[in-house]
Amino acid sequence: MRKLLELLGMGLLVIGGSSLVHHFTDWFGKWALVDRLPWFDGYELYASGIVAVLGFAVLCASDMVPGPAAAAAGLFEDRAVPMTDRSVTADEGPDGPG
Repeated sequence: MRKLLELLGMGLLVIGGSSLVHHFTDWFGKWALVDRLPWFDGYELYASGIVAVLGFAVLCASDMVPGPAAAAAGLFEDRAVPMTDRSVTADEGPDGPG
């Protein structure tokens, strides 16, 4: 799952970035996929920026997903923090005794 997210994020980042470069310099004409979509007519710059930022966000989020080696080693099994049952008694307020 992690590799799939990394691939998706990198693809979105490359597509958005190449569309931004194409918008400003007319390079990467074949890679500028956002410029070819008809429903972004007039908004190619904004759409390219959003696609690039979305790709970067997916890349950052892929680091949160544990890889297969970490899951096989059991590194992410004991992440739950046990809850302690400490009820407030009558002589004790919410800030502690006294």
